[in-house]
Amino acid sequence: MRRFLIVGTLIMLTHFAYSQEVDFKKNTVLVDGKECIKMSNEDAVSVSYSDMEGNELIMMRFIHGSRYGSVYNKVVFVNEKLSFTSQSYVYTKKMLIKRLVKDKVIENCKINRENLEKFIMKYDENVEKAGN
Repeated sequence: MRRFLIVGTLIMLTHFAYSQEVDFKKNTVLVDGKECIKMSNEDAVSVSYSDMEGNELIMMRFIHGSRYGSVYNKVVFVNEKLSFTSQSYVYTKKMLIKRLVKDKVIENCKINRENLEKFIMKYDENVEKAGN
């Protein structure tokens, strides 16, 4: 039993040692204390994420009452020309960034295309395509 507790504690410490810290100050995302991404609300249902130079990276839209279902998110990665939709997992503007950092889609304040493709494969529900 004691070994189990020691091994469990070591696994948890290893996990926390390698995770990146994500903070939000006003409309700025800080990753490990470094200003990384700017957030701006385009309107009541849209959020835009840009790099620190102002180049748009990601656009997220909350879609309500559509023919595809009651509520879903559409996330567009502008430069990569990739997107995904999710109906069962509703992302908030902070939760999306935390998930992207955790899954290493955002690394060194840039989009990692290979990890993005894996992320989309894992979380895309093809909401809009399923309704056609």
